Amino acid sequence: MKYASVWVCILTFYNLQSSSLAAIVPPPWSDPNKNPCASEPGGWQLLYWAPLKKCFKIFQLGYPCPDTMELSPVGVGHTSTGSTAECRCPPGTAQSPLSKKCHTLFERGPCDFGQYFAPIADSEVKSAIPKQRWGICKTTEICETGMVHWPKDNKCYQLYTKGPCPKGKLISLDNNGIARCKCENDGELSNYFHEETESCHEFFTKGPCLRSGELFLPSKKCACHQRLPHFHNETNLCYELGTIGPCPIGHSFIIADKRGQQEVTSMKAECRCKENYVKWKDGYCYKLYTQGPCEPGSFVMNSNECMKNPCEKGRLYFPHEKTCYRIGSQGPCSLHQVVIFDFTTRPSLDGISYNGICGCSGVIHNLDQSCTEDDVPKSACDSTPDMVEISKQCYKLYTRGPCGPGQWLEAKKVPTKIRAAMCVCRPGYTPYEAPLQNGVIGCQPPSIGLARYLNSIHLRNSKAENLTLGSF
Repeated sequence: MKYASVWVCILTFYNLQSSSLAAIVPPPWSDPNKNPCASEPGGWQLLYWAPLKKCFKIFQLGYPCPDTMELSPVGVGHTSTGSTAECRCPPGTAQSPLSKKCHTLFERGPCDFGQYFAPIADSEVKSAIPKQRWGICKTTEICETGMVHWPKDNKCYQLYTKGPCPKGKLISLDNNGIARCKCENDGELSNYFHEETESCHEFFTKGPCLRSGELFLPSKKCACHQRLPHFHNETNLCYELGTIGPCPIGHSFIIADKRGQQEVTSMKAECRCKENYVKWKDGYCYKLYTQGPCEPGSFVMNSNECMKNPCEKGRLYFPHEKTCYRIGSQGPCSLHQVVIFDFTTRPSLDGISYNGICGCSGVIHNLDQSCTEDDVPKSACDSTPDMVEISKQCYKLYTRGPCGPGQWLEAKKVPTKIRAAMCVCRPGYTPYEAPLQNGVIGCQPPSIGLARYLNSIHLRNSKAENLTLGSF
């Protein structure tokens, strides 16, 4: 019955929405001519089940339906007569053509180990019930080392990161080898467990911290230290890397590439204009080819110049060609690509972008359509802030990504325009003295280094004490 309350909320919302137009519009099954149960007390919650000639509560799970199905109003297009009800799978579930039962989507269900139960198109299975939800077993995709496949969006995410999970949970694997959003004070997840809130968070993020300027550290405490790259000297507070932090509008709090000038452990984050943004005279950063501080009908061309939009309605500007092309046309794009809006621009924050890019035609209509052959836009990763492409996979800067234990991805400059990164030890971590037995190279946390330091002091003191006793 856990889904019944969901349906009641949907019905309530439906009625409230209708009342904003005129009076409350009753649901179709409240008509006594169609539903004999409607004339009974509370009849709007009852459905007539013709085979038994009885009334049953709406969205009731099980009898008179099969165990895993619920009693639902007849859907549009149902050809049966004499009934206002039918048996359907509850929301979040689908019916297996093999077992004929409803199973929760994106879980193992009736599938083999390493598989998950996924929805399939109605056209793939013939059903006597219109618009019935059907599912099928699919094998979990194999991702790179340290990454896990998330069935709901068919993407790979770094293990033990927030990924697609809600706040307080990290992506992990269940006993069936399927990705789950979990938080446990046991196993690997215990390393990220915050006892006071009983939630799990990535290190060096705001996480469960309530006080301003504190981050969730590997000690599993909320704190801020001057040694961290996240420390901001002017405010004496710590901020997440890649966020706006203490910076003005259009900036990002990041570690500037100063390799060769100072050691990694002494590098500090600072306010820099986000990529494809330029700093204006007012001290703020604005995205190129948006209106920014310019007059209506103009856009930011560079750090001190506005340009009047030369494009007609329905066309977008391509800076390299200095020409406008119609949206949806091939324009300067390669085969199988068309001119589309710059989807990396957020109109609510950046304003409308006059910049055009090449992409798949399905993007225009918000369809999940891929470009054919090798024509996927090269900017798919590079155009996303604080992301870098490694081995055809996107990773966020200053997270572990494909790196070893105790490491994270740090941006580095290369002669080309392609964004690049390298694996380095996290602040305070030190490199392994030698690779592990499985060949893994990484960095050890400060706690291990401190323990070794204390042990060395204890050893020296013990030797000194033995020498002193031996002199008597």
